[in-house]
Amino acid sequence: MRTDIIPELRGRFEAFGIDGLLVNKPENIRYISGFTGSNGYVILTPFHTILATDFRYVEQANSEVPDLFSVRKIEGPVSQWFPALIHDTGVNVLGIEAGFITVAEFDRFKCALENSSSSATLIPLNDTVEDFRASKRINEILRIESAARLTCEALSQVSEQYMRPGISEKKLAWELEKYIREAGGELAFPVIVAGGPASALPHATPSDRPLQPHEPLVIDLGAKLNGYCGDLTRTFWLGDLDQRFMKLYNIVLQAQQIAIGGIESGMSATSADRLARECITSAGYGECFGHSLGHGIGLEVHEKPTIGPNSTGILNDGMVFTLEPGIYVTGWGGIRIEDDVVLENGRVKVLTHFPK
Repeated sequence: MRTDIIPELRGRFEAFGIDGLLVNKPENIRYISGFTGSNGYVILTPFHTILATDFRYVEQANSEVPDLFSVRKIEGPVSQWFPALIHDTGVNVLGIEAGFITVAEFDRFKCALENSSSSATLIPLNDTVEDFRASKRINEILRIESAARLTCEALSQVSEQYMRPGISEKKLAWELEKYIREAGGELAFPVIVAGGPASALPHATPSDRPLQPHEPLVIDLGAKLNGYCGDLTRTFWLGDLDQRFMKLYNIVLQAQQIAIGGIESGMSATSADRLARECITSAGYGECFGHSLGHGIGLEVHEKPTIGPNSTGILNDGMVFTLEPGIYVTGWGGIRIEDDVVLENGRVKVLTHFPK
């Protein structure tokens, strides 16, 4: 919870051209207020700090949010409660999270104001809270590290017990999910288990296909603990190692190691991506690495910063992100190696510890 950013958000109102802000993305609400319910809104004005939610979550909100928040119970459709609430705050121009709200929801909020006596208008804004979330405090880093630890533990235990030819991708994915849940976590995203040609699909869906020897096997999983995510990918080969697999695996591993050793605070995200990409490209497989090198992790498994060839941001201490180069060959399979890292004292520190 980062209630300390509320004054900073208010300080940006003038630049945004607003005098109030509506936050309704659950991760952003949790970040600002500590509220973990699935239906709520934070309304910030120069003089109001409101958490609005329905009957189901009022008691929960009162126990989770700090005293600086006024908890308001809302009832009925948006048209019933929204205009009155905004009128009470005196807001004239209200910013709303364009990156999360759907067009239909935006229209409901807009029409609710237009069909009432309120003169307030809505302005869509991007990344109002996400920009703050990109740099983590120590307690957030520790939570991500705990999630990463459980992620590695799940892969270690389950792969030792179940990863063998004949077991289906779905069965192996289920055992990984089961381990995480029984350990007190939840999934940060659906587990990916992809053998053979399917491993060339970066976001393959586990199937009933049995694992087979002498083909790549990509496993990508992430545990979520206390709201924060881990993310890990390893590529395996069942049976005697194949020369082609070893060659491509070592290229991907070298690309990741170059990135781990070369990324520094103050470096552009584009330059960071280039470190790994040039390694793969110089080996002749540039066209087989079609995604970004990495992405931020925290309350969401994909958040700022993005580390890719078209990224615009700068990497700074406190940012936590993945480094996941890959090579994908249609019809044969793919190789991806992914770890979670944090920028600390100017350099990369690896948070996931699983053999490569």
